[in-house]
Amino acid sequence: MKTDFQSTLQALGKQAKKEAEEKAAEEAAAKKQEAENADFASMVGTVTPLKQTSQYYSAPRDKSPIKPRPKEVSSLDEEDYFYIGSGGWDEPPASFSKNGQGKNDLQRLRNGHYPVVADVDLHGYTQEEAQQVLNEFIVFVQKRGVCAEIVHGSGLGSAGYKPVLKNMTRRWLMQHPDVLAYIEPREGNDGAVRILIKRRHSEEQ
Repeated sequence: MKTDFQSTLQALGKQAKKEAEEKAAEEAAAKKQEAENADFASMVGTVTPLKQTSQYYSAPRDKSPIKPRPKEVSSLDEEDYFYIGSGGWDEPPASFSKNGQGKNDLQRLRNGHYPVVADVDLHGYTQEEAQQVLNEFIVFVQKRGVCAEIVHGSGLGSAGYKPVLKNMTRRWLMQHPDVLAYIEPREGNDGAVRILIKRRHSEEQ
């Protein structure tokens, strides 16, 4: 029994010594870690946290000047414009047709047989400016159809109450090679005409 007791005491003593050594080792490791942490803090110094922001990155604005778009090239060269001279104070007729289609063309214009694809108002233009507009207008209409309307006014506001722009427009239409006919589209209103022009061939468009 004595031998067994001694053996037990020895075993207990060894266990206690081992536990004491392990505890001492843990304490030493903890002190070493604290020392390392202190050294790191002293090396870094005071740290200021970054401020949070909700702004997104935006590229700098382009302040270079805007380049103007090139002006639209006229569909006609100036030498191709059709002009008539001044004069001819006799008032042109309310309707006109040529090329032997007289009654048929006029009747179809009155009945709305041809869809009106465009219109233009010549108020405010000089006679020369109006003729330039009319040249461009004929080309514009031919790309879209054969019928259009031109507002030239009755001329009541002209000097001497002479319908200068009205007479010039109708004489211009009577002489233009591509104009087949015109009529006054609304009864009692002589301030406008509806025109019928030659259809352009596809290869000319």
